[in-house]
Amino acid sequence: METVTLELPSSLHTDLQALAAEQDGDLVAMLSLWVRQRQNWLRELCELRDLIQREGGLAVGDTKEKVVEHMRKTRQEIFEAEYAHLYR
Repeated sequence: METVTLELPSSLHTDLQALAAEQDGDLVAMLSLWVRQRQNWLRELCELRDLIQREGGLAVGDTKEKVVEHMRKTRQEIFEAEYAHLYR
């Protein structure tokens, strides 16, 4: 297996070693897991963006004012559906 040397500030290395020890694992395995999780997250984010675009985007408005108006309307609808009965 090919190896590389990575230079880190000693305090960062210490913190990472401590995190790995808390999980009863080694640092390299923990970092490898994080890389795979990040790759999966990025792939899923791209898939979500593609789906939103294929479905016509998020219809919240073309201008800042329209977006704010849409958000206020949505917030009011949520309030009416979930909380308004508490104030009657």
